[in-house]
Amino acid sequence: MIKVKTTRFSEIEVDEKDVIELPAGLIGFPELKKYVLLDHDKNSPFKWLQSLSDGAIAFVLINPLLFKPDYTVEVNEAEVADLDLDNEEDAVISVIITMPSDPQKMTANLKAPLVFNLKNRKGRQVILNNSEYTTRHNIMEEVKKRSESGQNQEMQEMIGQAKRASQASHKAEGQD
Repeated sequence: MIKVKTTRFSEIEVDEKDVIELPAGLIGFPELKKYVLLDHDKNSPFKWLQSLSDGAIAFVLINPLLFKPDYTVEVNEAEVADLDLDNEEDAVISVIITMPSDPQKMTANLKAPLVFNLKNRKGRQVILNNSEYTTRHNIMEEVKKRSESGQNQEMQEMIGQAKRASQASHKAEGQD
């Protein structure tokens, strides 16, 4: 077991088998290569990617298909070669979100998603060439589009979870 003192979760114990390695690190954090995925709470669509090297570094992740069902990640084999993906279905895609105090302004980095191979616990952040995607894609605008098309209940739940996640994130940051 690895013990890590974190800003948001106090001290956590991580089983070696749960460690995710990002050999190239993340944009802006190339030196941080070992992480663990933590649930925000039981039924939340949000996850935390907690650095095991720096307890103050944690990113909120979400599956982009939850708010943008037409999102596609096109990469060449060389970009994800170190993930050792046997087939496309082994890849799990997540995006980093920014949670301001107003959840209506929550954004996702659709330009640089994370691709994980959970079979071997490796991941990589890739930069997409698709000019339609930005680093600050407004999630709530997508939620509104979907809720207007009749998926209201699911979207209201997501908005409530976003508000709770935002409050928890800002509360933790205040404890720094």
